Amino acid sequence: MTTPWYVFVALSISMLAFLVASLNYRRKAGVLIYGNWTMASSRDCNDKYVSSITIENLKDRAITIFAIYLRIGHNYYILIEKYDDVPLILKAFETYTKEYGPIHFYGINSNRVVLDQLLDDSKVKKRIVLSTSDGKYVVQDNIKHWNPVGEFFQNHFTAIIKPVRTIYKDTSIGSNIKYVVEIIDNNNREEIVTIHPEDYNLVRFRNFSLTRESLVSKESLTKYIDQLIENGKVKCKQFTVYDADVWRAMDNEFYKGQSIRAQYIGYLYYKIYGRIYTWYSNRKLKMQNKKKKVK
Repeated sequence: MTTPWYVFVALSISMLAFLVASLNYRRKAGVLIYGNWTMASSRDCNDKYVSSITIENLKDRAITIFAIYLRIGHNYYILIEKYDDVPLILKAFETYTKEYGPIHFYGINSNRVVLDQLLDDSKVKKRIVLSTSDGKYVVQDNIKHWNPVGEFFQNHFTAIIKPVRTIYKDTSIGSNIKYVVEIIDNNNREEIVTIHPEDYNLVRFRNFSLTRESLVSKESLTKYIDQLIENGKVKCKQFTVYDADVWRAMDNEFYKGQSIRAQYIGYLYYKIYGRIYTWYSNRKLKMQNKKKKVK
């Protein structure tokens, strides 16, 4: 006697429902947090310290955190942050990150503790440990992230290019901006105005326009704005004019090499010739280092 087809359909639907329920339970049950931290040293202090920490909640439920520690070895716990009044609520699939500055020293009871030897030892395990509403939780895995630096070491044709920008109070100052005017109005509201060298005679402002002469220098622009305030065309409590070229001078001093125009590199050229060049470059550097050791 053959089993009716609808029995298999019913069984398949039941198994699918069970699988979905199991996955949904796993997504919500328990705690699963990934985390990263960075150690730093500074001339501002004698000890190495945790300069930043990032934790990521991989569960579809909020996690209540009362304290964050970095465990050194099996028995040392560096207190990174403690939430005495209001605990940290890490929402579902949320990432939390924070940076920390230099320290005075490490202490326990009334004693100082020197940790540099353990912090420098790569054989000593270091783990983020969280005090949560579910109890102690040891973060086992790092947050997975990709960095093109690894690709550079495998293929020297890889170029990591960063935008060089000047930022003043969350305002990006472009390379064609000549002046930055910081204005504080009578209600203590702050405004950042960027001025292009060709902004004269343009309708940018309600009661006035800039002149060619006013943009000759920082001093001339400051004098012109003072006159506008005296004539009642500009109302503010205080203003400051900055020359953007002065801010860019440091970057220009560092990037004073030749200007390189990027050229397109094909896939095969990059993958094949780039690897060959990288092998040759590494071998050449190795031979040079070997000769220096011999000398």
